[in-house]
Amino acid sequence: MDDNPFKICPVCKHIWKTRNDFLDDPDVRIVGYQVHFEELTGGLFLFNHSEQATMTVRAGEFIDLYNGPMFADRLTGADECPGYCLKECELRPCPNKCDCAFVREMIQIIKTWPKVDND
Repeated sequence: MDDNPFKICPVCKHIWKTRNDFLDDPDVRIVGYQVHFEELTGGLFLFNHSEQATMTVRAGEFIDLYNGPMFADRLTGADECPGYCLKECELRPCPNKCDCAFVREMIQIIKTWPKVDND
């Protein structure tokens, strides 16, 4: 059994034991993405916790949530590329069949993750 928590807030020290606990928390919100073009799963998702702290989680921690197509070609810099991956706070899905598109789709899954009210 793994005793390591999924994430700890650097400000209030709140502990999320699992990824689902983290995603379920209504006080956690995805706010950005820092691309890592050499290894797309090494990019960082940025999350705010109660507007007090920003935390990062590697995109690879969420890869199992995505079950759509994976494209081979990179379109970054092409005329049809909207440049979303180059803008940290841009969370829209990419309309292109680009190898980066799956990360943009993971963002959509995280953004629409049902939150659990623990009150």
